[in-house]
Amino acid sequence: MKYRVLLFLYLAFLVVMVVVPLGGLNTTLSDTFLFQLRLDYLVHAVVFAPLVVLWRLSFTRHPLWMIILTGLALAVGLEGIQFLLPYRAWNVNDAVGNAVGVVMGCALVGGVRLGLLAYCR
Repeated sequence: MKYRVLLFLYLAFLVVMVVVPLGGLNTTLSDTFLFQLRLDYLVHAVVFAPLVVLWRLSFTRHPLWMIILTGLALAVGLEGIQFLLPYRAWNVNDAVGNAVGVVMGCALVGGVRLGLLAYCR
């Protein structure tokens, strides 16, 4: 139950971050590069990685493929909301960064599962 509360708080955080104007913070992240990638793309990936992990912990009976598809829909859909907001900008690279975060979260879930299977043997 505690993971479900965390998941819903996390989803609320994602929605708020999509609709709140970022002002100068967005410019700072867009102008900073790490390994020739804009830092904001990496931030998008890191922010979306916990989504899959929290969902998997919250709803253990949901198949992983459903969590991944829903996560990808959220990754693209939340970025798409910014297209409708006059003070935010939609960027396909941000949506890709979000989707990469979902895949990273899936890798975390899979890695932990494989680690637990190896530990239990």
